Amino acid sequence: MNKSEPKTKILMIGGPTATGKSALAVSLAQAFNGEVINGDAYQVYRGMDIGTAKVTAAEMAGVPHHLIDIVAPSDPFSVVQFKRRAQAAITAITARGKLPIVVGGTGFYLNALRLDLPLGGAAPPTPLRTELQTAAPADLWARLNAVDPVAAAKIPVGNTRRVIRALEVIQTTGVRVSEQPPPTPAYNALVLGLTTERAALYARIDARVNQMIAAGLVAEVQTLLKTVPPSAQALQAIGYKELVPYVQGTVPLAAAVAAIQQHSRRYAKRQLTYFRHQMPTHWFDLLAHPEIQPEITALVDAWSKNSMEDKNELER
Repeated sequence: MNKSEPKTKILMIGGPTATGKSALAVSLAQAFNGEVINGDAYQVYRGMDIGTAKVTAAEMAGVPHHLIDIVAPSDPFSVVQFKRRAQAAITAITARGKLPIVVGGTGFYLNALRLDLPLGGAAPPTPLRTELQTAAPADLWARLNAVDPVAAAKIPVGNTRRVIRALEVIQTTGVRVSEQPPPTPAYNALVLGLTTERAALYARIDARVNQMIAAGLVAEVQTLLKTVPPSAQALQAIGYKELVPYVQGTVPLAAAVAAIQQHSRRYAKRQLTYFRHQMPTHWFDLLAHPEIQPEITALVDAWSKNSMEDKNELER
């Protein structure tokens, strides 16, 4: 980006599943002349509507939505592809004089876009990586903890890929990962997060799963399995992978539904953790306090009119 130009403004809406992100995105798009960009890893797939809680045409209320139904369920889709397509959508939306609004619960997708993280595929092998890949996960983590306990505390013991990458960075740069300068945001992004009290969120998730089953999620999975193998990336989505054994006749429906609910609750917890620790998020509970929506609107309005960051960018 040319430093003589201010950063493009984008609004981001994230947080756990079943908190009303899509509805808020449409409302703010109507208020601020915006267009919505999907930031959910599985709503990109065609034919996966019920289980991904994909926004319907009626719910879009005439607001243009991008990056929905763009991939066949038999094809893989990566964060690299998402970032490239989202960047193109942001450029086009901004050129039309409208506000890009990226909404979804896949926090890493949103953050990779916000920070323009380098995601050019797997890094070439190094001698250190070859050596480390034969070590036990606990030993790897202990090795990182010995040289960079701050970074180790943020990486689960079982995430060997991140542990190895952290050790490689330390060896290559001579600087601990925890002391590396943070990446510079590629956009002037305002990040809104929706959440609610945990018990209420979990109850809402359980009810939503039941509603998906009643709406025909089993039939949706049956249709997908006619052309898509169970091993396909698309069918690893929560709500789909649990129903495959039921469709194949190996588990009862009640057990499959219970598994979807349990996995959805765990995923919601991971979503909260990611947004809280990785993104500068302004949190709101619209489910318990719908009356605070004007507060959100005021925040977006003030940010959209604030030229201070633009001014700082021009002076750099």
